[in-house]
Amino acid sequence: MTKVEDIVAVLRQHFPEEIASQGDPVGIQIGSLEQNVTKIMTTLDVRPQVVDEAVQNGVDLIISHHPLMFRPAPNLDFANPQYAMYGKIIAHGITVYSIHTNSDKAEDGSSDWQAEELGLKDVEPFCPDDDGIAIGRKGRLLQPLSALDFAYYVKDKMQVKMVRLITADNQQTISSVCFICGDGGKYWHQAVKENIDAFITGDVYYHKGHDMISAGLTVVDPGHYTEKIFKEKIYQKLLEWNKEDSWNVEITQSEVSTNPFQDLF
Repeated sequence: MTKVEDIVAVLRQHFPEEIASQGDPVGIQIGSLEQNVTKIMTTLDVRPQVVDEAVQNGVDLIISHHPLMFRPAPNLDFANPQYAMYGKIIAHGITVYSIHTNSDKAEDGSSDWQAEELGLKDVEPFCPDDDGIAIGRKGRLLQPLSALDFAYYVKDKMQVKMVRLITADNQQTISSVCFICGDGGKYWHQAVKENIDAFITGDVYYHKGHDMISAGLTVVDPGHYTEKIFKEKIYQKLLEWNKEDSWNVEITQSEVSTNPFQDLF
């Protein structure tokens, strides 16, 4: 019988927990390495509807990108929906394992997957973290685009309904591009320092947008949910490893959208 530790051993080879950003709570969130596994489900987020889906489908192990528990719970009062979700996970014997910034920083991880999705060439590491390992990627477009056309290009490649363009000049020529998966707004100064034409990241807030324009940087914000690519890519990896390592487990993707936003036009 395959155990959680068998799955996690392979995940740790490809996405070492020790390369996660400082304070990022990756790894086992709830559960046990000794638990038997017959069915795995991949997801971007662990939310109540995702847990309901896992329970209904007999899932033993949830592998998520975003950690289940960013902060310690002061209690497990089930009147709180978040804590009630923890209780349901425990009651149904589900283990949750999260791979967050260690996926962003790993070779052939989230950043490389998004560079491929964006169709960049000459891809290189971008923005070293505290340990010197880059948390993002930079590269070049196959052909230069105006800032406005580049925004639509990102929208198409990342398969989102809308993007936000932050620029002082819609006709600025964009050739060099860098990005940080998810919310990487705090790293925009590195893009300016390296004289990169455009920066892609999610969750840019209003006043920071003004600062970016003042610095002459073009930014495209496609939202945070672009990280949904993790769910599909880690699913494909698990299928390969399942065959190679004879785990004999069933592997599925969550069908629940955990995007909290509806884009209305």
